Amino acid sequence: MRPQAPAEAGAVPRAFSSRHFLKLIEDTGKVGFWSADLRSEHMDASLGLYRILGLDPASGITFGFGLDMIHPEDRAAHGDQIAVLRSGQPISREFRIIRPDRTQRWLLHHAEVILGPDGLPSQGMGVVFDVTERHDAMNALLQRHDRLNALITATGAIFWGTQANGEPTEMAQWMALTGQSFTQIQGLGWMNAVHPDDRPRTHAAWMTAIEHASAYNTDYRILCADGIYRWYNSRGAPVLNKDGSVREWVGVCLSVPGRSRYGLSPSAPDAAGPGPAGQAAAARPANPDPATTRTADGTELLTPAQIRAARGMTGLSKDELAKLANVSVSTLNRLEDESTSVRPRPDTILAVRRSLEKAGVAFTFEPGAKPGIREA
Repeated sequence: MRPQAPAEAGAVPRAFSSRHFLKLIEDTGKVGFWSADLRSEHMDASLGLYRILGLDPASGITFGFGLDMIHPEDRAAHGDQIAVLRSGQPISREFRIIRPDRTQRWLLHHAEVILGPDGLPSQGMGVVFDVTERHDAMNALLQRHDRLNALITATGAIFWGTQANGEPTEMAQWMALTGQSFTQIQGLGWMNAVHPDDRPRTHAAWMTAIEHASAYNTDYRILCADGIYRWYNSRGAPVLNKDGSVREWVGVCLSVPGRSRYGLSPSAPDAAGPGPAGQAAAARPANPDPATTRTADGTELLTPAQIRAARGMTGLSKDELAKLANVSVSTLNRLEDESTSVRPRPDTILAVRRSLEKAGVAFTFEPGAKPGIREA
């Protein structure tokens, strides 16, 4: 008998076999293995695979039974796995199963084919991972994202995000509101949509927040894409890294109905925006002809400036107001145009008025004064 060679100095005797390592891996409960003769229905499954499938190891398992466990909604796309393997192709699939106890699990399945002496697919072997926790975490993240989107939609908020240094990153809603391009908002370019009178204060508040990594909260007027200035409250907060440094900024702009906390009203002349519309509003006589401002029953008709200011107070776009009043956008354009000689019918103007009143606006027609608006 050949004598056993002495162990090398420092060598550690091998105490674990591949079976031990396989058991160690499977004991995590997240992985299982199988092998099979592809020309039969029988397959050999590890204890880990039985645990994942929720089956009794003494019951045995076949290819057909495994496929029957696939979720009905996933069966059309993933019920061909045995046929694919028998054709000699490997597979890598992710799908759901329903276990005998009616619980649902997500599986990731990788399998390879071994060819026989005749060159045809003979044996198959695969590994199955339970990836349910990953899917649950992903679904939870998507749910939080959906909730945030629903909240933003419900409040009419304009979401914005910037880098730690204030450089704009996520500003799609701001661009839609103002009509600015992504190039135009870079740096402090977004501030070009802020009313000139509000820019110094807005700039100071934003720079102070960035320098001190503190909350940001201020009101200013925004020149919207339709040419009208509207009041918004912009507020944001820094998102911090674990070391306390700022990773990014996130915030929202909320429409401010009525007067802002700086004592100015959206119905002031500059709220109508620069240009001919604002000039015409300022030039209107203080005592309009009653015949042109009332219906036959004495109900006051709204002036173009009142409608523009009311939309500014409520934050309603032309599309939104048109839908509420059941009129066309072109009709609203005529209603808000000081220079047009074509006036919509009184019942149309009344429909717009009722919609704006329901949105929280009260219209004033005081003797000796211009027609105005206020919060209801």
